[in-house]
Amino acid sequence: MSLAASASTQAIIAIINLLVETEEERLSQGATYRSGQQYMDELLSSQNPRRIKECLRMELHVFQKLSEKLKAHGSLEDSPNLTVEHQVHMFLHIVATDASNRNAKESFQHSGETISRYFHLVLNAIIQLEESYINQPSKANAGYIPVSPEISKSTKFYPYFQNCIGALDGSLVPVTVPSKVSSVYHCRKGFTIQNILVVCSFDFTFQYVLAGWAGSVHDSCVLENAKKKGFKIPDGKYYLADAGYASSTSLLVPYRDVRYHLKEQA
Repeated sequence: MSLAASASTQAIIAIINLLVETEEERLSQGATYRSGQQYMDELLSSQNPRRIKECLRMELHVFQKLSEKLKAHGSLEDSPNLTVEHQVHMFLHIVATDASNRNAKESFQHSGETISRYFHLVLNAIIQLEESYINQPSKANAGYIPVSPEISKSTKFYPYFQNCIGALDGSLVPVTVPSKVSSVYHCRKGFTIQNILVVCSFDFTFQYVLAGWAGSVHDSCVLENAKKKGFKIPDGKYYLADAGYASSTSLLVPYRDVRYHLKEQA
């Protein structure tokens, strides 16, 4: 065997050993990660903020406050196998990484049925917090919509836009769907999305959201469905929208083939 061949053989052996060591380290880390509550206890006591944020998708004190809030509200409680913190961690992992039940099963070493059950428990618990953080308009004032301060204080917009109460548009959000229906969710960039109708006021407050429509569905179809489900635009008021919608008494859209004051807006 030549000297060059011997060196090449030694290099190959060194690479194989390195790969074996790396795989053993990965498996060791995986075993620690999959040790359930022990892993959760070790993570919560970690002094590495970056690792905590990567695992929990939020800072530790925020995660602890969220878990405590869900406990205090009575929405979640420790089970014989999983603490509230562990349940919330599984939920955040699935939401943040877009993981399927199968992937979460490999990570947390629980059955897909168990993971799905705890996912929905945490989801429902968070939804129940709505009344504590979202103030719905009272029925007495529901019909009265004052002129937005952003408009009334502007000589450029008032009185021309005094009846404008916000803007609406469709927002495309990546989503994972069953393969049998994925074709209608595909966009031109090659991944699956859903078309979400979002309605906002001038103070950047969400007034209405409708999610679930396939990405291939036109914005106007989603809006019509929202109206059937209870979304109403008060008489005499209107929203700003883009050219994807039809102009009407309730929507103000740009005129086609008209160049607006681009420099001024920039």
